[in-house]
Amino acid sequence: MPLSDIANVVIIGGGVVGTAIAAEVSRFYDDVFLLEALPRLGLGTSTRNSGVIHAGIYYQKDSLKAFHCVRGVPMLYEFCAAHGVPHERTGKLIVADSESQLPLLEDLRQRGEGNGVEGLEVVEQRFIRTKEPNIGSPVALWSPNTGIVDAEALVKALARLAQANGAYSLTNTRVIGAEVKDGLALLRTEREEVAARVVINAAGLYADDVARMFGYSEHTIYPCRGEYAELLPHARNFVKGLVYPLPMPTGHGLGVHFTKTTGGALLIGPNAGYITQKDDYENNRTELSVFYESARQMAPSLKIEDVRLSYTGIRPRLVPEHVHSFVDWVITPDPQWASVIHLIGIESPGLTSCLSIAKSVAEMVSQRL
Repeated sequence: MPLSDIANVVIIGGGVVGTAIAAEVSRFYDDVFLLEALPRLGLGTSTRNSGVIHAGIYYQKDSLKAFHCVRGVPMLYEFCAAHGVPHERTGKLIVADSESQLPLLEDLRQRGEGNGVEGLEVVEQRFIRTKEPNIGSPVALWSPNTGIVDAEALVKALARLAQANGAYSLTNTRVIGAEVKDGLALLRTEREEVAARVVINAAGLYADDVARMFGYSEHTIYPCRGEYAELLPHARNFVKGLVYPLPMPTGHGLGVHFTKTTGGALLIGPNAGYITQKDDYENNRTELSVFYESARQMAPSLKIEDVRLSYTGIRPRLVPEHVHSFVDWVITPDPQWASVIHLIGIESPGLTSCLSIAKSVAEMVSQRL
């Protein structure tokens, strides 16, 4: 697009959140452009995860994560049903190793209910075995509204909707520079310069780099890799749905868990390991035995010969490895440029929350156009 043509809105980052924003904003405005550095939308964090529709249990009360997750759950289920996106409301068990951990489950239940999550129930072994015969835990928290979604199909459905609304998606379009001049944001790509009245930075792992192009350097993303193993096809029914341990005490993850995908695979993972490069998916992979031992604590009859390594994903964390505390997302106008909106550190539950986030960002855009 030549400089003489001024876009109303340019979204940097074609993951599930950026694509959802494009679909929502293009309902109200013409000349909406979605720029993605990779060859296809959703190739990064958006489709390299567990594909879980979270209920909103884990997050601090009144946080952006809690608000958007709880509001986003019914929005996502409704969208998937309306647009033919494969999904299933499977429910989820968060299991304890022993009854001595019952207070931890109660704390989770109370936190979830405080966030507005409905239907949470602490259940005993008999209930657990009716859902998951191979899980040996004596007590668990049951979350009936947790589910799974085909993340790639979701991104494609959002992209189709954005296109139908008149938005333009440009892949292989990496932003390499930015400035604001005379109230317009000027973005430089490897091929051209783009002018926009509003820019939305939804660049995922690279959102901090994009923010720095505008002079906003308050936040740093620390890439944290999550690796998965999976059960071989003949053993995929070993677990029927979603089974999680209690979340990691460090706050760096929900623990290695079992996830049934909409395609029928059974995943074990992810773990959480900080890395130095934002595109390092394969160096120094975790040994299979580590996944097996973690999973066997929940399912003692699991056999290691039924397990193999699977894919990896990278989370955009806003705290370094040695910091063990809750950190919320950053969704904020640029402090210097009113025409720029930043979304930084949108890790889980970003997939669940994508439509809710898009709604809020569209409201921010309406205040600028």
